[in-house]
Amino acid sequence: MSEPAARLNISRRSGKVRVIADPGVPIAVDGGTIESNADGSFEIRAVQSAVLEVRCPTGSDLTIATSSGGIDVRGEAGSVKVTTKSGKLAIERASSIDARGASGRVEIGACAGECHLVLVSGNVHIREAGSAVVATVSGKIEADAVDDAEVKTVSGSIELGARGGLEARSISGSVKISVPDADRPATRLKSLSGRIKCECGQGNDGEISAKTVSGSISVTCR
Repeated sequence: MSEPAARLNISRRSGKVRVIADPGVPIAVDGGTIESNADGSFEIRAVQSAVLEVRCPTGSDLTIATSSGGIDVRGEAGSVKVTTKSGKLAIERASSIDARGASGRVEIGACAGECHLVLVSGNVHIREAGSAVVATVSGKIEADAVDDAEVKTVSGSIELGARGGLEARSISGSVKISVPDADRPATRLKSLSGRIKCECGQGNDGEISAKTVSGSISVTCR
């Protein structure tokens, strides 16, 4: 029987947070304090230090809260929940992600489950995810390979590599979607004043729905 995942609550007002998840390592903190809670989780708070660095076992569940400063999660984490106002967010690998912030660039390596991101402004790049739900006001949204996605932005562009169901909405940004060469998705594409181009034949390999007001829409096979 495997041990339950460690649960870490990490907080700091400003400054960088770095979490490194490695197999078999004990929980260790540099630049902060650690206390155990009655429910078995750990409370980690920063002290006056440029970087709060936390080491934890692979698969640890993380809840991270900051006002400003970059957040960098390396290795393979469990579920990751982030709230921040500003600063870059980078997560190498996680089982699921729920991140909310005002501004800052977001880089996601691989998310096995759902990757849920809500931002006011900032560019988003997801390399791989089981599913992605992304909402921004402005900033470019990119996802290289997702099984299912729901993406919405007001003035940013969207570029997606899709393998399943996909819904994309943009007011003034362009939407570019690429699907595997052998796929024949059902498509519903609409733009009030932008150009629409679809190179893929119609079929039942997932459904693509894309809508813009003034941006262009393109669907290509790769």
